[in-house]
Amino acid sequence: MSNSRIFSEVTEETLTRLKTVGRTQYSVVFDPPDGPRSSAILQTPFGECVVEFEYDMTRAELTLTLVKKPWLVPESLLWSSFLATLERCREPS
Repeated sequence: MSNSRIFSEVTEETLTRLKTVGRTQYSVVFDPPDGPRSSAILQTPFGECVVEFEYDMTRAELTLTLVKKPWLVPESLLWSSFLATLERCREPS
């Protein structure tokens, strides 16, 4: 399984907030923890989710690729949840 989405107008500050929210609110593990490329790993009651992050600083684009998800979790739920979190992280502190 591999499905990618590109999100535009993502600043470095937004990416930092996004990773912080992932770690603190959802217990996401980023491997490696810092840098423009990483895998986000989340354990759910239904199994493991793995999403690859790739940030292009010059274009301010974040590409996410859904690598693995539990079959009981709809893909649309993952994308809508991510988009809602991204929008929250775009708001000024």
